[in-house]
Amino acid sequence: MSLPRFLTLALGLSLIALCAGCFSSKKDKGPTVVVRFMIEATERESGGTVRLPRSGTVISVAPKSLFTEYDVENCDVAENELGKCLVFRFTSQAGRDLYRMTATNQGKRLITVINGVALGAKRIESPFSDGYVVTYVEVEDAELETMAKDITRTSKNARKEMEKKG
Repeated sequence: MSLPRFLTLALGLSLIALCAGCFSSKKDKGPTVVVRFMIEATERESGGTVRLPRSGTVISVAPKSLFTEYDVENCDVAENELGKCLVFRFTSQAGRDLYRMTATNQGKRLITVINGVALGAKRIESPFSDGYVVTYVEVEDAELETMAKDITRTSKNARKEMEKKG
């Protein structure tokens, strides 16, 4: 009689440990928010088009993303006289790439795509030399804080996973 009780207890404790592991890993996870940055395409480049949700602006984009969530170190919300915006801080390597890319693509727009939806476009007037991209996105202001936190968490988790894989 004690053997079945022991097995039942062992099975119960194993299930509790398994569930506890599941719940603890969900604490540092939330919705995955994937961010991509694309460059406006010229007429000669074969890419697709994106449409911004509020303004309806249609922009031709190059076929490949230039930067991804692996390149974003942090995302915050800032506010100025024009309203609230997202501020992306890039990793040091991506910051150098950002400078080179913006130096050679002045006049084009850098499009911010979040979870597959183009939400913002910033005209490149001069090289972005400080490793930051400040952009206004076409979402409600109330959503920005949560979006910025989710982008930062997703980016940090993606870089951690990449480091584990070596």
